[in-house]
Amino acid sequence: MPIHLVYFESADGRIALPPDDSTPCPPGYNRCEANSLAEVDRLQSRLQQESRERCEREAQHDEETFAAAREKVRSDLTARLASAAVSDYEKEFIRLYLQLRIDKRDKYRQRFACDTAYLEMRENDKPRNAEELLGEAI
Repeated sequence: MPIHLVYFESADGRIALPPDDSTPCPPGYNRCEANSLAEVDRLQSRLQQESRERCEREAQHDEETFAAAREKVRSDLTARLASAAVSDYEKEFIRLYLQLRIDKRDKYRQRFACDTAYLEMRENDKPRNAEELLGEAI
């Protein structure tokens, strides 16, 4: 059975997959076809790269959007730490809270990287070296 995958590509390289082969080509896009497994694999790699880049842009946008608010909370809490009216218990709580925020932010960044890598490895579940191919250490 021959492969016949229709997709649309814009001048700047963005790819759109139509719901079916009869969908008309949108303005600003060219109608393209992938007719071999190698072409489909290349298309899939490009789609994964686009997805990864989009996720990274979204994460960067979120970081920039909320950075000012996070900094304000941090500076307010730091100012409260310097106040003589604050008990030692509350000061310790604020220190631990600020540290926890830093730890969680790093954890979520790492989680994003792991999730992205996992999805790509899951999709391309194939051995990457001789040991994995054989299933034993060489």
